[in-house]
Amino acid sequence: MPDRPLSAAAFSGSLRKGSFNSMLLRAAVELAPADLRIEILDVSAIPLYDMDVELAGFPAPVQRMRDAIRSADGVLVATPEHNYTLAGVTKTVIEWASRPPSDSSLDGKPVAVMGATTGGFGTVRAQAHFRDMAPETGYFVMQDPEMRVARAREKFDASGRLSDPATRDDLREFLVAFAAWIRRMRLPA
Repeated sequence: MPDRPLSAAAFSGSLRKGSFNSMLLRAAVELAPADLRIEILDVSAIPLYDMDVELAGFPAPVQRMRDAIRSADGVLVATPEHNYTLAGVTKTVIEWASRPPSDSSLDGKPVAVMGATTGGFGTVRAQAHFRDMAPETGYFVMQDPEMRVARAREKFDASGRLSDPATRDDLREFLVAFAAWIRRMRLPA
């Protein structure tokens, strides 16, 4: 594994056109270390999780998302915080990716979570709740460093580019740690 670039499937838990979390993911693509390729998944067509639909067969957008996650070395999630918890979009993607438990595309996957918010806490509660799901879904979430972008309106320019130098440095450090986390969790025994 150390001889080839790593791959990460990534998604934003926000569908809003001007989403700071989607901007943060685009910045991650830009600032990723040379040995980490990040592919942003379009999750806009993923329906709310419904076991009746699952039993009838995964919808095509869900199957594409599951396949992309399964084939990636790791998963990068950017989640907003809504009502003191993670966004419904984030939860929906995790539900579809982890079902059924016997065939979870997340099982054993190294995962990193980050988030941006206009408030002062930088999605700390959403990220905590995301970590709480790890035992049931089978993913291994990176604990440190954390990437929480507070006051996001001040960190991105009018074109949606992450412009704050300190936050750019923090994101670079986070992504280097994520690549190391993937290698640590995915090395063959």
